[in-house]
Amino acid sequence: MSAQKVDADVIIIGSGVMGGLIACQMAKAGKSVIILEAGPRVSRQEIVERFRNSPFKMSLTNIKLQGVGSPYPNPPHIPSTYGDYLQQVGPVKYPTKYLRVVGGTTWHFGSALWRMIPNDFKLNTLYGRGRDWPFGYEELESWYGKAEYELGVSGVDGQDESGQGGKAWPPRSTSFPMPGLPTSYLFDRLTEMLGKGGYNPVLEPNGRATKPWGKRPMCGGNNNCNPVCPIAAKYDGSMHIDEAERLGAKLLDNAVVYRIEAADDGTITGIWYKKPDGSEHHLTANYFVLAAYGIESPKLLLMSTSEKYPNGIANSSDQVGRNLMGHTGISMNVMMSEDVWPGQGPTELLVYLNNRDGVFRKDFPSYKIKVRNTVPTADYAASLIEKGVLGSKLDAEIRRQSARSLNFAIDFETLPLAENRVTPSKTKKDAIGIPLPEIYYSVTDYWHAGKEAGLKDFHKFAELLNAEILSIDTKFQDRQHIMGTTIMGDDPHNSVVDRDCRTHDHPNMWIAGTSVMPSASCMNPTLTGAALSLRLAEHMLQTMKTEVAG
Repeated sequence: MSAQKVDADVIIIGSGVMGGLIACQMAKAGKSVIILEAGPRVSRQEIVERFRNSPFKMSLTNIKLQGVGSPYPNPPHIPSTYGDYLQQVGPVKYPTKYLRVVGGTTWHFGSALWRMIPNDFKLNTLYGRGRDWPFGYEELESWYGKAEYELGVSGVDGQDESGQGGKAWPPRSTSFPMPGLPTSYLFDRLTEMLGKGGYNPVLEPNGRATKPWGKRPMCGGNNNCNPVCPIAAKYDGSMHIDEAERLGAKLLDNAVVYRIEAADDGTITGIWYKKPDGSEHHLTANYFVLAAYGIESPKLLLMSTSEKYPNGIANSSDQVGRNLMGHTGISMNVMMSEDVWPGQGPTELLVYLNNRDGVFRKDFPSYKIKVRNTVPTADYAASLIEKGVLGSKLDAEIRRQSARSLNFAIDFETLPLAENRVTPSKTKKDAIGIPLPEIYYSVTDYWHAGKEAGLKDFHKFAELLNAEILSIDTKFQDRQHIMGTTIMGDDPHNSVVDRDCRTHDHPNMWIAGTSVMPSASCMNPTLTGAALSLRLAEHMLQTMKTEVAG
């Protein structure tokens, strides 16, 4: 693109799954690549050892990813999201959690890797809600298959993922790379009992290997997907970063990008980053990819103001940071009347999707009900001891409650609302002088209508299971699925990137990841982000080829 000497053909900001996938594609094509990561490189052995030695063996629902009791580092130049790093200014808190380390948040994720279904791409056309995508499911279908192969997804072929218990859905041109994981006694018993009420079991496609896959061994059922898979059977973004480095890409860790530069004609010319000691450094490239996830990406764009771009980079539409979505949810704890032994096998596998799609989406959102297959022993032991239960009675009660307690959680689809947004704080900065993210988040009557529908399902579940409801939490639970803050669309006046994830304002910069998604559906977004990233990489390479030929 430029005749001037640059540091790399491509600079990628962010080393999570999206940045890693794109780096691999660029390096395979012979491009010089620099990847910048705000956090440090971490080793699986060290994470596992710290987790084993920690006095905190917490469950999936409350484990800290960084900070006290966490196996992950928490250096001052990348503050933990568990403190006050995320400045909450809206009526509903958005306390999302993400890791700023090489490999990104997939180190700890439950590895659910779902496709969206066709109607998720045309929510506005069909149901008068939210936004449509600029293309349909059929455009992304082959990329879903490629992403499943890259991430090593295991799943059940022929399954109806619409939750209606019918034919295979959504349409697929490829089989899953690996067969699905085996079910446990818990899953089989729930399937039997809930099936009597018309609830159709769906086994989650996920990133756990069911046979040797590359360097990954078969899943050992450790029930330790969060905070880390101890044997690397579960996919994480560091695997693609390792591959990209093997192919020649260069990784700079502990490099916090704080400014993107653009020429008056819109061309992105370089980036500035800080090291933990506060020193500032500059890099140039011909092409740029922003892959820093849904909070840090818009914050960086909005921080990069200048006389020419007073509202920040890629923000002529005033949509950067807006349309923040998640899967704001609720949960229920029950005590079964029989032993079902939760905690065997992976932390997530069985879900119910009866309300994944339908005309009801005109009135309330789609939602997923999932069984949290976590080991509750520590939580119940602490609660019993606090109540003064000791000795043989304590032992007996821990055994009884741990064998019978279950947690169900609902993930609701949310809509892209312009007022829900991420901005750089004007008053709070981190240890190296970079503004903290400020988050305004709210939900509408649409979400509350979904909550009421979900509560009816909860009570029906308890009835079918002959279970006692111990508690129901409706306090806007966050699911750590960040979407929408650099939204995609054909119209540059109301979107940030085009259908190829290329910024409308800057011809040599693309944005990768779930932040470009115009709708959230009710499903975990990682696979959709990965499919979009592979599609983005091909478009980038074709653009490079065309510009060289021109």
